[in-house]
Amino acid sequence: MGGSRVTPFAHRLLRALVIDTDTKIAIACLERFRGDPHGIDHVCPGNDQALADRLNSIRSHLLDWSILTIDRVRGAVSYETSLIHSAPVYLRNHAGRLTIDWDCTRLLRGTGAPIDWPATMAQIAGLMSYTPRTMVAGLYRSIAGATLTARGDTIDTHMAPPMGMPGAQSLSEQASAETLLFDTVKALLAARDIDPQRTAIELSGGMDSALIALAAADVLGPGVLSYGAEFSGAMGAAQHGRRERLCRHGGFEDVVLPAGRFLPFGPRSARRDRFGVWPQDESYPEIFEAFFDLLARAGVDTLTSGFGGDELYAVYSDETTDTDDRALEDHPYLTARGRALARKGGAPGSQGVVADTSWLSAAGRSQRLLRQGIWPIYPYINPILARFVASLPWEYRRDRMLLRRTLTARLGDPVFEQDYVKESFREVAVRGIAENREYLLTMLARSPVLDPELVDRDRVLAALDGDIEALPSEAFGLLFLVLTTCCFFDE
Repeated sequence: MGGSRVTPFAHRLLRALVIDTDTKIAIACLERFRGDPHGIDHVCPGNDQALADRLNSIRSHLLDWSILTIDRVRGAVSYETSLIHSAPVYLRNHAGRLTIDWDCTRLLRGTGAPIDWPATMAQIAGLMSYTPRTMVAGLYRSIAGATLTARGDTIDTHMAPPMGMPGAQSLSEQASAETLLFDTVKALLAARDIDPQRTAIELSGGMDSALIALAAADVLGPGVLSYGAEFSGAMGAAQHGRRERLCRHGGFEDVVLPAGRFLPFGPRSARRDRFGVWPQDESYPEIFEAFFDLLARAGVDTLTSGFGGDELYAVYSDETTDTDDRALEDHPYLTARGRALARKGGAPGSQGVVADTSWLSAAGRSQRLLRQGIWPIYPYINPILARFVASLPWEYRRDRMLLRRTLTARLGDPVFEQDYVKESFREVAVRGIAENREYLLTMLARSPVLDPELVDRDRVLAALDGDIEALPSEAFGLLFLVLTTCCFFDE
């Protein structure tokens, strides 16, 4: 179609298959099982039915996959993805030209970026849902289990059917939920062709990454590179102690960076570059930029992480739990019209046993990893594992007791079950804002996001110019969302 060119992302853990007929061409990219062929294959099956059969076979692949199809007759381009979907692509129809790229910054650079106001207000309100819609009008993101089709000036979305939660089931007396969880995570890692010398483990000192690290140690053996940020004070001391236990048990070669050296919004932060960091990205891209660069220089091309672990433990309506009663009407920085748009932009997205926030966080950081040639593996972001955990009795899911007990059994130490001090990003975030206040005030003064009909600019500026540390937790979190969103659109 015209001067189109498509280059699959080349990586040791991926393989590509080009299926070519007279009317269509499909490029499938599949995450490799151990023993799958490397590289790229080009086949010409002869007719569209044979093409359809090959594509149906790909759709049954149990690891990550995506399919880009170009229909030469209809003039349509579609992109379809698995229910794992570690790395999205972005599609944009702009000035009569369709562009597709996994690197959104590269795709948008040098072009206009009109704001999608409902989506942007939803992001500031903390209501952004997992949909193909983005904060840039006319820019779409591929999402798990969906198909995006571009034809002419339109991009249409076909969503996967909702996946119902299984509900709590009884567990047989002979079954050990702790063993099943650990063995499943190990199997998900061992299915890939992971090279111990080229793999790194994200080790925060938290529970989610701890289980992934212990499973990786069982699969890969000692000597695997681990990395993580450490905070200061009593929280940092507790985090350091947990990391030491994990490293001794797993035999990791551990790399630690002090969190206070890589403050948010600092002079070298990628947030200061337009479109540099998606606001749905993790709160601390500054330190991960440094980590991923270091890992690439050390020859690492695969990363495994505990992303999605927080959301793995479903809660049903008849089970006792704390609820978040925050009303959108109490948002300190949005006007009435801004709140109304936020409700519109925060409409529910895909529905499945994997939580939306897991997919969103993986999507937010994927560009940073791929730019370094690193492929991510997130064992928790898997419908099979999520369905298993969601079906367990409440006693296992409550306060993530299944995870805590599994870690106690594997480590022989109850620190995660009885003496767990959770890490908090707030102290570093407060310093990052306070020490870069002049830049942030200047950036906000010119920000197109602070439309006075939607955002109360005076309240935002007053909060930023006041005592950041004294802000209540909720107001501080929402201010952080305002700042990161404005940074994304800053010119």
